[in-house]
Amino acid sequence: MTITIVHPNIENLQQFSDSFDIEKILQSEGILPWLLANGWNYSDESCLIANIIDESTSLDEVLNSEEFDFNALSDESKEKLNQIMREKLYSQAD
Repeated sequence: MTITIVHPNIENLQQFSDSFDIEKILQSEGILPWLLANGWNYSDESCLIANIIDESTSLDEVLNSEEFDFNALSDESKEKLNQIMREKLYSQAD
């Protein structure tokens, strides 16, 4: 299965316009816009995942978090999350 990761933009975040200011979230340096742009629902869980990732300094720290059991995610969700983190880190290096 091939997973394609997209960068957050107004078009792929439009469905969340009732929940928050899209322009404001696009200015965020956090991972939440990346999760939402790539099919995650805007929920307490996705916000918690985003906070854990944003506050962590390594993938191991994320995966070993006591706040959320990342191993409970489906294999597809784990792979998508891994790719999102890599893509986001790569885009920040540009």
